[in-house]
Amino acid sequence: MTDLIRIPRAFYIDHQERDLPTPGVVRSTKHHLFVRADDPAIWELLNDAEHYAGGGVDVACCGIGLVSSAQATARALKKGLAT
Repeated sequence: MTDLIRIPRAFYIDHQERDLPTPGVVRSTKHHLFVRADDPAIWELLNDAEHYAGGGVDVACCGIGLVSSAQATARALKKGLAT
């Protein structure tokens, strides 16, 4: 079975709403989504999360919650892809 990576829902939804390539959701909970580690769109999601997490956006514009979710998403994806 392919490895699943648990990521926060908030940043994923924002990423998807901007019509960027987005990995498919395998399952979900109230606050998290599970995506396949081998989904080709995972790299676009990681790149976008790192951009937000690294100060590439104005926090006043998008909110600290979205930036925090991007940071958690980047951490989760890096950890899940390293295994």
